[in-house]
Amino acid sequence: MRNIKFYIFICFLFWATISKAQDPHFSQFYMSPLSLNPAMAGLMKEDMRFIANYRSQWASVSVPYKTMSISADMSVLDGKLGNNILGVGLFLMNDKAGTSEMRNTQAQLAVAYSKSLNAQGNTFLSVGGQIGVVQQSVDHSKLIFDSQYDGDILNPNLNTGEEFERTSFWYADATAGVAWSFVPDKYNSYYAGVSMAHINEPKVGFTTADSELLYRKITMYLGAEIRLNGIFSVIPRMVYLKQGPSKEVNFGGLLKLNVSKLDATTMQSLYFGTMHRMNDAQIVILRYDYGNWGVGLSYDVNISTLEAASNFRGGFEIGIVYKSTNTEKSKQKPIGCPVF
Repeated sequence: MRNIKFYIFICFLFWATISKAQDPHFSQFYMSPLSLNPAMAGLMKEDMRFIANYRSQWASVSVPYKTMSISADMSVLDGKLGNNILGVGLFLMNDKAGTSEMRNTQAQLAVAYSKSLNAQGNTFLSVGGQIGVVQQSVDHSKLIFDSQYDGDILNPNLNTGEEFERTSFWYADATAGVAWSFVPDKYNSYYAGVSMAHINEPKVGFTTADSELLYRKITMYLGAEIRLNGIFSVIPRMVYLKQGPSKEVNFGGLLKLNVSKLDATTMQSLYFGTMHRMNDAQIVILRYDYGNWGVGLSYDVNISTLEAASNFRGGFEIGIVYKSTNTEKSKQKPIGCPVF
């Protein structure tokens, strides 16, 4: 009976967590710009940017929650808009949570226009929008109900006695945002932005009678890269998210080490640092850039009240970015595009 009570407690804990949770998110939020703010689409010195993200968490407590995404964005009409930039992008994500394999699968298209605020082309005000479709689904066959308790044990072979109206549903989703960036030279940059997701407040639910509106989500962020000397730079960052009654605050930074030789043709950089997610986790981060490639690794050390079950273990995450450069096209671009 003690095991039954423990099982029920764990199920209740995770149901409460899921019911108040925010959207799927990444600790390395800066490695997923289109999920942060569509206004960042195409805002880069290079021509195209490809990013892949993978996150796995709560493996020590339950069935791991896994989030995967890929995105691609690019600038178009280069050389025809002066110092201004028109960007387009595509964001795909699949999130799978818990024993029931509750899935959130989405495809989003983004468009952004970055207006140069000076003749030097190093200060931009960007506006962008994103629209797409989302499917949510659940596998009820993997769940266990109290009707399957036979008096001694939980028997998954017993009939649940439950009837489910649907196992999946679709909805349209819309996001919009604005961003500001200032890059005085190739070594220093400053940026900030705000976006709103789920502007249309779509109805969500696995029963049509109990469908509820999905809360709008506000995201605000800021960051910088500040050169200390010929070798080191500091990169402070902060993000704030508010969705219904839930909120999340991440702040911290990285130390960047330029490991390239002065005469090297391929730039190399090593980053290490930490971010703090308030009342939840301390995030350890390591990143390495080589030319147009970048790989970021992070691990969430859980410090919330769940640490009694998690034993301080949270989530592992990896992000990979590749930027494609056409030398002739890049010469037509302004120099002031920040590196997120």
